[in-house]
Amino acid sequence: MTKKELIDYYKNLINSTGLCPSLKSNYPSIFFELMDLFRNHPEYPEKVRDVIDISITRNKLNSKYFELQIQKANNTTDNISYRCCINKPNKDRNLKSAMRNAIYPQILEFRNNCELSECSICRSKENIQIDHIILFHKLYDDFLKERIDIPTSFDDNVYNMAMFKQENKEFENEWKVYHKKYALLRCLCMKCNLTRKK
Repeated sequence: MTKKELIDYYKNLINSTGLCPSLKSNYPSIFFELMDLFRNHPEYPEKVRDVIDISITRNKLNSKYFELQIQKANNTTDNISYRCCINKPNKDRNLKSAMRNAIYPQILEFRNNCELSECSICRSKENIQIDHIILFHKLYDDFLKERIDIPTSFDDNVYNMAMFKQENKEFENEWKVYHKKYALLRCLCMKCNLTRKK
């Protein structure tokens, strides 16, 4: 199967199974199939060490989607992405996610202080998003240039997104200051944001 076919297969498998507190008890064949898939996870074997069960729960960010939760022998749970087991992992994904999470309060502050919540291109007031005029990846690249203290491991926030560990607070704070100084933000509607030249 191609990567797309594999992704579609597991997406359909999870969606058709639906909410399930214990795949091992209710759908043992699916449990063992997923455990086999998890061998391809970029953090294998640490990610699945001592797993005793898998559940399907609602995604915390968007409740219309499902997510897989692994349950470990020490009574802890952790989310796991079947897509990560299929797609070639992006080594910078967690770092970018942590850096985006770190500046989220700045984005919220900008949104809350916008006098006109309308698109700066088409003037629409529908589906307004906050956009970086200087692209995020440019700020990201410039900030990381010549740094040797770049974090490589991360914690997860309540939405299972990467965030900086306590030991990397200095790096995180320097990034926040840098972003506050150099980022230029604006309001765009979803359509203009998605179609703007990147």
